[in-house]
Amino acid sequence: MTTLSECLAKMSAILPLECTIETTLLDDGFLNNVYLLSWNGAPQWVLRIPYEKSELFHIHRAEELRVLNCAAEQGIAPVVVWQESETGCVVSQFVMQPSLDWSVCHGDSDIIRLAQALVRFHALPAGQHSYSVFDVIKGYLQRIEEGIVENESLKKEYDYLVSMFQQMTLPERLLPSVLCHNDVNPKNVLMDNEHLWLIDYEYAGFGDPLFDLALVAQSHNLDPRQTRLLLSSYGVDFSSGGLLAAIDHYKIAYGMREMAWMLLKSAITPQDNKAFASYLAFKDSPSLNPFLLNKGNA
Repeated sequence: MTTLSECLAKMSAILPLECTIETTLLDDGFLNNVYLLSWNGAPQWVLRIPYEKSELFHIHRAEELRVLNCAAEQGIAPVVVWQESETGCVVSQFVMQPSLDWSVCHGDSDIIRLAQALVRFHALPAGQHSYSVFDVIKGYLQRIEEGIVENESLKKEYDYLVSMFQQMTLPERLLPSVLCHNDVNPKNVLMDNEHLWLIDYEYAGFGDPLFDLALVAQSHNLDPRQTRLLLSSYGVDFSSGGLLAAIDHYKIAYGMREMAWMLLKSAITPQDNKAFASYLAFKDSPSLNPFLLNKGNA
């Protein structure tokens, strides 16, 4: 992984010479190092230094940077200050508004704003990188199997995930494929009373817009009425019931992807106890694990 000092050296031409640059590590992610760069007593930029083996998690850095720039040009993402395509390092302007909380409870007006933000994002140029959450989960499981070796705890959880994955249903494609964000969870949304920004474009790719909508419904804690408001505000007709069924299937797929992601992180970085602890907490939570209520815990 590129070091902070290496990155700052490469950025030297755009850093203010007369100021002391203060760097603060923001401890929000599992894969990347994210730093807040401050000077003159105020936060200015956010620097993201990515994990060097991003391809293991179906992350396409070139596509991520392309989408980030497109979104920034449309005002959907914070302004990009500097980027390096070779490493995927990127600097964006700091937005004062913090990300949303996992326990967020939206009013109707904010749900409408989220739907409108997705409409704008889904209209961006699609690119060549595709994203299917079911294919991603399958890829994660294959890599977990390769990495568990003699670890009985990981093998038990791998067997659990495989058994759950075999019971999942691939939704029918009901809408045309578009560029999707694929991770619009509360931590990737910044919003105040006037503006809404989406951040973290690692999983952006050409795919099913219903997955984005389902992910918002699930991770933003929307009830059935709010989910219908999200869909109607996005502009889709859910009266037939097939679309709502697809949303439900994608909600399950989102939870499965998160568990597989955390278990994969545990398999490839066994020294990182945080990932496995987070996996177990997710698995044991009825509000997070989509299989827990109906299938029971393994």
